Amino acid sequence: MHGNHDDAHPVEQVAADVLRGYLEISGPRTATALAEECGLGASSVAIGLAVLEQSGFVLQGFFTDPDDPPSPETVEWCSRRLLARMHAYSRTNRRRAVEAVTAQDFMRFLLHWQHVAPESQLRGQHGLRAVVEQLQGYEAAVATWEPEILRARLVDYQPAFLDRLCHDGELTWLRLSPWQAGSDRRSSPSKATPITLAFRSDLPWLLQAARLDHEIEAPTVGATAEIVEALGAKGARFLAELATDTGRLRSDIEEALWDGVARGLLTADGFAAIRFLVGNRRPGPRPVRSVSRRRRGAAGQTAGAGRWALVGDAEAVDDREALAEVVADQLLQRWGVVFRDLAVHEGLAVPWRELQWALRRFEDRGLVCGGRFVAGFSGEQYALPEARDGLHAARRRDRTGERVVVNACDPLNLTGVIVRGARTPAVRTRVVTYIDGLPEASEDALPAFGGASPVS
Repeated sequence: MHGNHDDAHPVEQVAADVLRGYLEISGPRTATALAEECGLGASSVAIGLAVLEQSGFVLQGFFTDPDDPPSPETVEWCSRRLLARMHAYSRTNRRRAVEAVTAQDFMRFLLHWQHVAPESQLRGQHGLRAVVEQLQGYEAAVATWEPEILRARLVDYQPAFLDRLCHDGELTWLRLSPWQAGSDRRSSPSKATPITLAFRSDLPWLLQAARLDHEIEAPTVGATAEIVEALGAKGARFLAELATDTGRLRSDIEEALWDGVARGLLTADGFAAIRFLVGNRRPGPRPVRSVSRRRRGAAGQTAGAGRWALVGDAEAVDDREALAEVVADQLLQRWGVVFRDLAVHEGLAVPWRELQWALRRFEDRGLVCGGRFVAGFSGEQYALPEARDGLHAARRRDRTGERVVVNACDPLNLTGVIVRGARTPAVRTRVVTYIDGLPEASEDALPAFGGASPVS
C-alpha cells in the first residue's frame, strides 16, 4: 500500500539530507564527486546543494588547490562547521611554523622594506608613487619631507616629480591630526608643523582614521576666519585672490594660510608653498611701489604659491569594520608586519582592538599570515606573505656593519619602540644612525619607555 504523498519528502529535500550527512564527514568535494560518491544525479546534487547553501550549512569555494585557475568544474562544497575546524587547524599549524626574528633583524628588514638601505632605493616618478603609497598617513615635520624622507628613498629624487603628481591631482599634502591649541589662537609658520603626503582618492578614510568624529574648529575672528569663509564661498583661490577677497595685506594672508595649515584646515594644490617655508625666505628685489591702492602688481616670491583650498571635515564613520580594514591594510603596507606596539606608535584614532579584528579577518581570507614574527613583543602579530619572506632573508643576511642614517622625524626612527635603548625625539635637526639595525648611542636620546624589545 502506498504511503500518503503529503507525508513524503520533496525530492530536493531528500537530496539535501543525503548530501548533508555526507558533507559532515567528507571535507571539500566538487559537485561531480558528490554525484558519484552519493549515487545521485547531477541535477539532484545541484538542487540539494542550493538548498544547503540557502540554509547556511555549506559554503562553496576553492579550498583544496586555491592557486589553481578557478572554473565551474573545480568549485568545491564544504560544511561550514567542518571548514571552520579546518581553518583553525591550518591557522595553528601555520603559526607554529613561523620562526621569530630578533628586533635587530626586524629593523634590518624595515630599512630594506621602506627602501632606505643601500641598494634598495627606488627611482623616478613611479618610485615616488610607491613611497607615498607606503607612507601616506604618517605625519612628519614639514621641513623634512623632501630633503630627508623622500631623498632617502629615491636615488634620483627631483622636486618636479612631486610637483607633477600634485598638479595632476593625484597627491596632496595636509595636516591630519587635530590641532590642540585654542580655536582663536594663531599658529605662526613653523618648519616643525607635521604634515603628510597622501593620494587624494584615499583622503576620506585617512581623515576618518586620524580624526574620527573630532571636528576641527575654525577661528571665528581674524584673517584665518576670513580666508576660511572666502574659500568656503568661492572654492580654491590663489593668494592674490584671497588678498582681494579679504582686503588684507599679503603678509597677513601668508601668516593666516600657515595658521590654517597648522590647524588642519587648509592645503594647497602644489608643494611650492612648502618649499618657501622650508627655504631661507629671503625676499627678492622689491618692485617699485605703486601709488594706487587698487593696483597691486607683482608680489615677488611668496609662501602662497599655488591655489589654496579647504581640507574639509572627516565624513561620519558609518562602517567601523571597513575603516579598520583599510587602516590595517595601510599599516601592513608601511611595516610589512603589524602588532600592537607599532599600531600604538602610529597614534591613530582607530583603537588596536578594531585593527586586530580586521587583521584576523584578513588571515581568515588568506591575505595575511598570523604568528610570532618578531621576538620580544606580546600579543598577536600579522605579516604580508612577502614580508614574511623578507624577514627570513634578513635573518640569513650577514651582518656586515651596514650603516644607515635617517632623520629623527623619519618613520624609521623606532628607537625605544622596536629596539631596546633610549628614544631619540622626533626633532628635525637630529638623526638616527643604524649599524646592522642597531642605533648608535645619541646624547640627545630620551630614556627608554615600555615596549622596547631585546635585540638578541
